[in-house]
Amino acid sequence: MAGPVGDEPRRVSGVTGRVSRGPFGGASKSRHVALWIDTGSERWVLRRRHGPAMGDRTLARYVGHDVRCSGTLLAHTLLADEIEIIG
Repeated sequence: MAGPVGDEPRRVSGVTGRVSRGPFGGASKSRHVALWIDTGSERWVLRRRHGPAMGDRTLARYVGHDVRCSGTLLAHTLLADEIEIIG
């Protein structure tokens, strides 16, 4: 699945991938640990639509699992409305 053209948000459904935790932000001062969804061809920061931007304990339960998500794809973030563990 290709990322959005430019910075336009795009609705997606059925995005599958493995959730992991790792650094985000390169070598900048804003570098922090984030949760990622890795589809095998793309990798996006995973956030819940109504969850906090950082330290979302609800998302932590998905680390190490394969999931299916629906939501809005931004430049580097999948803002999830639904997350389902599939493996």
